[in-house]
Amino acid sequence: MYNTLVSAIADAGKVSLGNGKMPGSTFAISATTCKVGGKLAAIKNSTCSRCYALKLEKLRPSVHTGWLANYTKATKLIASNPDQWAQACAFQINRAYAKSGEPYHRWFDSGDLQSVEMLDAIARTARLTPEIQHWLPTREAKIVKDWLATNDCPSNLIIRVSATMIGDAPRNVFTLRNLATHTSTVHRKGDAVHGHACPASTQGNQCGTCRACWSHSVANVSYPLH
Repeated sequence: MYNTLVSAIADAGKVSLGNGKMPGSTFAISATTCKVGGKLAAIKNSTCSRCYALKLEKLRPSVHTGWLANYTKATKLIASNPDQWAQACAFQINRAYAKSGEPYHRWFDSGDLQSVEMLDAIARTARLTPEIQHWLPTREAKIVKDWLATNDCPSNLIIRVSATMIGDAPRNVFTLRNLATHTSTVHRKGDAVHGHACPASTQGNQCGTCRACWSHSVANVSYPLH
């Protein structure tokens, strides 16, 4: 359906190669639209209490405008034509892969899931891009559980349900339709580290060669507080 980036971005929002920390592409929406995260941001010591995305949006109004436009375009098109949104995103993700050579995509380096319908549209996008490994971090555990109750997750999509509070153990994961949901946590210096410790803070805030967040074999990724 799509053969130009201009039309795909106009319809679905912009897939970006601008996140220099990690490989491949990303898709962001405004962190001001987070549901569970919006509540957690006001709670001391929650994993959202130091939200970098909210700080960046306040510091740079143009970033907020772009991410809010992504939110508006995504929610509008998913509500009316989720297949078209998935096709527009898949076109952009494949173009990004051809440019970067990195077959990885992260959903929501800002923002989070808005609905079961959005998660379903993301899964459709993953199925349209089988060469790409997709990682979806989220605090919307109920949305994930409700979707998994009637859907199979594509093998190239890793959903990581985030812990609520800094220092918490991984959330109790649920297994539905043969998928054990993956998790992530945040630890302070001296806290117990559950599973794989993210190495980015020791290597210039870069993923480097690490791809744990996208890996089925890594049940939990623990991020150091920063």
